[in-house]
Amino acid sequence: MAAPGTLQRGDQVPHFEVRTLQGDVFSYEAIWQRKNLVLVTLPAAGRDDAYASELAARLGDFEAREGTCVITRDPVAGVEPRTAIVADRWGEIVHVARASPVEALPTASELLEWLEYIEQRCPECEGEAK
Repeated sequence: MAAPGTLQRGDQVPHFEVRTLQGDVFSYEAIWQRKNLVLVTLPAAGRDDAYASELAARLGDFEAREGTCVITRDPVAGVEPRTAIVADRWGEIVHVARASPVEALPTASELLEWLEYIEQRCPECEGEAK
C-alpha cells in the first residue's frame, strides 16, 4: 500500500527537477504538454544496475513513442523510491508500479506498452466511462 500523500493513478505529476542516472539535469517543465513521461525513481543507494541499464538502453524507444524516460535517484515529491510512473503529456498519471526489489518493476517493454496505450486511447470514450 502507498504512503499517504503518494501519487496515484489519476493524479497530476508535480513539476520537478532531478539529475538523471546519465548525469543530466531534467526539468519536467521542458516536456510538459509536449511528451508523455515515464519516471522511474530508484533508491539513493542500491544494487539496481541491471534494471537501470535495461531502461537506459531503450531510451531511444521511449522517444520514438512520444515519451521521455527519466531514471533518477533524486527525490520527487509524492513518489517513493522503487516506483515507475507513466503519465500522459498533460501530466495525468495513467499507471503506477511500486516494487521491492527494483527488478520487480515493469520492464522497458511493459513501460513502452503503456506509452502505446496512452497514444491510442480515446479521451472522449474515457469521459463517457467516468
